[in-house]
Parts: sequence; C-alpha cells; structure tokens
Amino acid sequence: MEQQCLRSILSSIAKCALASVLIMVLLATKANCQASREHYKVGVYITSIYAIDMASRTYAADLWIWSVGTSPTRDPLATMEFVASDKITRRMESTIRRGDLYWRQARIVGTFRQSWDLRQFPFDKQVLVLTVEEGINDVTRVTYDVDTDDTGYQPDASPQGWRIMSQQVTTETTHYATGFGDPAGGKGSDYAKLQVVITLQRASVATFLNLAAPLYAGFLLCTISFLLHKDGRAIVESRLTLLGSALFAVVLHMQAVSSVLGSEHQLTIVDCLNIAVLIYIVFGAIVAVTAGIRHNKGRPISVRLEYFCGAAIAVSFAVINIFLLAHAI
Repeated sequence: MEQQCLRSILSSIAKCALASVLIMVLLATKANCQASREHYKVGVYITSIYAIDMASRTYAADLWIWSVGTSPTRDPLATMEFVASDKITRRMESTIRRGDLYWRQARIVGTFRQSWDLRQFPFDKQVLVLTVEEGINDVTRVTYDVDTDDTGYQPDASPQGWRIMSQQVTTETTHYATGFGDPAGGKGSDYAKLQVVITLQRASVATFLNLAAPLYAGFLLCTISFLLHKDGRAIVESRLTLLGSALFAVVLHMQAVSSVLGSEHQLTIVDCLNIAVLIYIVFGAIVAVTAGIRHNKGRPISVRLEYFCGAAIAVSFAVINIFLLAHAI
C-alpha cells in the first residue's frame, strides 16, 4: 500500500515537472518570436504637394519619412515600398543613435498615381492616399506604429489653387493570398502598411469664373438672338450668326476643360452646363429658322412668343446653375 502511494506521488511529481518544462519551452518560443519582431515608430511630414495633373492622373509630393527602432542593422526605410508611385528619389538619408534607439530618416521626392473624382469639378474635394508598405519582412518581423506627435504637413504645403483640409495617418496590414514562393511560408502573407490620407479642397471660385467665362458668353449670345427683330420680322441671318458664335465659344470652352481634366473624365458640373447651353443653341436655331419660314409663308411667329422663349431659357439656365452649384459648394 505504501509502495502504491509512493509510485502515485512520484508519477504526479513527474507529470508536474513535464508540464513545467513544456510551459517553459512555450514561453521561451513565444519570447523568441516576440524578440524577432521589431516594432518601428514611423512618421511622415509633408513639405510640399504640387504638379497635380488631372489628365495624367498623377501628383508630386516632397516629404520627410522616419523610423525609430531598436535594431542596429535592420533599416525599414530601405525596405519600404511607396505603393502607386511612378518615380521615387531618396535624399539625405541618415541614421542617428539615441540611447538604445536608432533614428533613421530620409527625404522623399516622388510622383504618385491618383484616381480623381471630378463629378463636382471645379468645386471638388480630392482625397490623396499615399501608401507605404514593407517590401521584404512580413509582420512576424516588422510592424509599424504611427508617430502621431511629429506627423503632419507644412502650412504652405498646399498646391497652387488648392488648400489642405485635413491629414490622417494610419497603420494597417496588407494581406496577400500568396507566400511569394517562400519555402517556409504558408498560403498567404501579411505586411505592415502605413497610409497618409490628405483631403484637398480646390480654391474653386476663381477657377470656376475663369473657366466658365466663355460658357456664359456663349449663353448670353444665345439669349440675345431671341431679341433680334425688325419691323416685326425675325432677322434670321443675324440670329444664326450669333448662335454660331455662341457655339464656337462653347466648343472652345469644352476643349479648355478637356485640356485640364483629360479627354476621358467623369461628367462634371461644367460639362452639365455646357450640355445645357448646347441644347439652348439648338433650340434658338430651330426657333430662328422656323420664324423665317413662317414669315415667308405669311404666318409670322409672334414677337412676344419669341421674347417669352428667350426669357424661358434665361430663367431655366439660372435654375440649373443654382441647382448644380448649391449641391457643390
């Protein structure tokens, strides 16, 4: 009986010892994994945004980027990738030791691709997304934390004709459904990512007035054409000349918009106004030709009716402007 109790005690002790060893091994493995993962505090400071090109869908930016970590050899700035960039130049790279930390920084000059939402042009807001992603080490080795204290932008960093409304910087993880051929990898991989989101507001009033001047001039010519009468008869030749001039002004305006935005762009506020004026020009031409034909047949159109048509398109165009601009501003 005593021997059985002794064997039971020894067995319990052995099990406890084995469990302790397993726990120590697991803790050591976890500690090693955590030790191999480096957390870097990463920040971005934008000094300039410029060369916004709606037609080529790009913009340029100058910025400082830095990282702070404990590794003396691993340089996250060297393995970072600027996603959606056409050209990147790194300048003034440096590494400075601050106690147990290593502070690395670099100046970046680059051109980045951007999708523009032009439906509210020229009263549009644009959201620039600048994405930086770790290109070599996955999240088991490198992760990012945002340096919120120093991240920001220069007060005069706004591009000409725009102003910066806000900036947000976040860290995320990008998942790829591939291990990129890594023999030790699984079916997928995850990489640290930092995103800088900048909201720009176009300084729209001056831009709109400069851009829309030919459009409103064309509409004015179209409206005046309804007033051209002599002895109760529509002066068809003069009216068609005015309407042709109005059409020429609108075509020039459309070409100017296309040169700014590119030939393939979304339907903008300015496009809607152009379409409206084109419809008015066609309507004015129909009225002018009809008035001439009816006069030749001895059944002239009432001058009051033509004045009413001119007033109607003026009022309707004003309503269209108010509706479109009220939703944009």
